[in-house]
Amino acid sequence: MIPISDANPSANKAIVTISLISICIFVYIFLTPGESSFGEYLYKYAAIPCELLNNSPLTDTQLWLNECESREGEIIFANKNILYSIFYSPLIHSGFLHLLGNIWSLWIFGDNVEDALGKIKTIFFIFLTAILSIYGHALLNPSSTIPIVGASGIVSAFMGAYLFMFPNARILAFLIFPFLMPVTIKAKTFMTFWIISQLALTFQTTNISWEAHIFGFISGYFIVRYIFKLNR
Repeated sequence: MIPISDANPSANKAIVTISLISICIFVYIFLTPGESSFGEYLYKYAAIPCELLNNSPLTDTQLWLNECESREGEIIFANKNILYSIFYSPLIHSGFLHLLGNIWSLWIFGDNVEDALGKIKTIFFIFLTAILSIYGHALLNPSSTIPIVGASGIVSAFMGAYLFMFPNARILAFLIFPFLMPVTIKAKTFMTFWIISQLALTFQTTNISWEAHIFGFISGYFIVRYIFKLNR
């Protein structure tokens, strides 16, 4: 099920959400290299579970043998900033459709959440959920040497926040299975289908980080409910 729009207009312009979307587009167009050097770019700048949990850049042995536990070899990017990689990873996208899916969903759910939180809290929300979603992925994949990329963890956090604040808002979505057709459903129904789809990924071998999605969604829900203590 793919979200198309929501019938939930916001009262104020979503400056923070628009800025995040704009930064993702800028990084994709101007900073992301071509296919030949894209892999090197990811390992140089993106967050990697093995690096995050060891607080140390990968060595060539860890990378080539895919063994995080190895302590042999030379560090590939000795100047890599591990903390910086956590916040840069969500801005990197592997392709146009990857970028489009994230910024489209961010626009649908982000403006209303920002409207409710205000700009300062929204900035804090983005940074905190970026950390939680990426570390959530890392904790469930502690030996992984594969980079984590994309804003989907943050997008999922906005979806979790949206579920708490606007459970009955109407969502126009495109149903893929069992029939190809547009449907209008409540946000809580859409989120239920979305969560089921993420859990289904746990039984598949895929490069989609369901871990970051689930951690992002849960963190977004709990942050607005228990830290910001917003009312429905």
